[in-house]
Amino acid sequence: MRKLHPSCRCLAFAVGALVLVPNLATAQTDCEWNPDFEQDYAIGITDILAILGIFGAVDNDQDGLWDVNDLCEDTTACNYDANPTEACLYEDAFGECGGDGFFPELLIGSWQFTTAAGAIVVGPDPYSDAWYSSDPNGLQSAQYDDVYTFHPDGSLTTDYNGSIIDAFSNYAELTYNCSSPVTQFLPGGGTSGEDAFALLAGDGTCACPFIGTNDAGLVYDIVFLDESTLVLHAQGDNADCNAAGLFFTFTFTRIADDTGDAEDGEGYPAADSYEGMTLVWSDEFDGTSVNLNNWTYDLGASGWGNNEWQNYTNSSENSSVADGYLTITVRQEGSGYTSARLKSQGLQSFQYGRMDIRAKLPQGQGIWPALWMLGENFTSTGWPACGEIDIMELVGHQPSTVHGTAHWGSSWDVHQYTGSSTTLPNGETFSDAFHLFSVIWEENHITWLMDDQVFFSIDNNQMNGQPYPFNAPFFFIMNIAVGGNWPGYPDASTEFPQQMVVDCVRVFQ
Repeated sequence: MRKLHPSCRCLAFAVGALVLVPNLATAQTDCEWNPDFEQDYAIGITDILAILGIFGAVDNDQDGLWDVNDLCEDTTACNYDANPTEACLYEDAFGECGGDGFFPELLIGSWQFTTAAGAIVVGPDPYSDAWYSSDPNGLQSAQYDDVYTFHPDGSLTTDYNGSIIDAFSNYAELTYNCSSPVTQFLPGGGTSGEDAFALLAGDGTCACPFIGTNDAGLVYDIVFLDESTLVLHAQGDNADCNAAGLFFTFTFTRIADDTGDAEDGEGYPAADSYEGMTLVWSDEFDGTSVNLNNWTYDLGASGWGNNEWQNYTNSSENSSVADGYLTITVRQEGSGYTSARLKSQGLQSFQYGRMDIRAKLPQGQGIWPALWMLGENFTSTGWPACGEIDIMELVGHQPSTVHGTAHWGSSWDVHQYTGSSTTLPNGETFSDAFHLFSVIWEENHITWLMDDQVFFSIDNNQMNGQPYPFNAPFFFIMNIAVGGNWPGYPDASTEFPQQMVVDCVRVFQ
């Protein structure tokens, strides 16, 4: 056995002999293929057998590893059915020993149409938008509520919430049920060589299945796929499911994870970038304590204008940073309660942009978490004249619903507010997993989103005669209140401690 130094990564192989070609430079040299199968910087019998394909494995992607991305061509050597008592040396993406099943792991989960522009694009040629491209929020509600869920076993569930917009009936909203189309994955089978999948007509519960629109055809190219976005391309068809002379491009956004991650709180991801925007500031909570360049504290137990019961502290018992998360904890301390209220006032303020906060929320009667913003001129003008943008609020006895609200008014006696809410489906709660709470804040206009789905907006024409305060810099606040006029107060059902876990705060402009 020959031991390799970690900087010696480049190896060559010739038939009949294994030749080591050391890299004498101090830096590592990347190679197309490193046959160190076990990645222990040693060439042993396992590595040699893997290279020779003794077990029937072929390193298709030449990454030096024999894994799910490679083919098992010798089904006997792979213990396909020949030796059922032996451990399987190779399983495909569906867990079949010696199989060649293909499944893009990032596809697993539930998807809905994006509310951004271009959710549906139609043209006479592949990838063309010559005929139609949808505006932001330009689809009908019967299209936005459709949910497509890909499961780890390769199956697909389609949930149209009872109705679709029927392209073959003058785009009327009609009742439609089609829950389990049979899916076949086609590696490299797309229009331009991308991976694709086909829905099989006449199988499952669907005679002529579809994704997106019912004239979209049966084969879908996976044009783009990441943690939050799925772009599909398909040739259209007619009412009999035969190919027609039109082509669709659909853009979906992930709404839930079907990998089981929701059980451990993984949930909805936060994007690293948006087209046409730049990340100008973020706190990823990568350290071991609250970053005092970004955050300071409100302290005390003054009721905070809402008859709340908590005492805000700067103790690490109530706010801490570890493992990439900020945790705000509310505790019962004898007959009272302690919590934390962090703010970026005087440290980080912003005027316009997309504000994303990814968080997992507490629940329980009388628990009131909030992610919000106040005008930087708060100390001089007071509230509500400074303006308030509530990116997210939740009252703990309604753990499946969050609210987005704006407050304004030149003085207390003319205080104005408006807002809306959005609710998770199927009994899910915001304490089960992380979700993304956002506002897209432009001059004279603010839009609220949850998991990239728009649920509310306002503009400067909705002020009821009061000044519009939202064209000025604002700072962030994150807190958990206990009790108050809106959520009510804890009772015997309320469990303590409760926590809000924040993964990141990001500002794009």
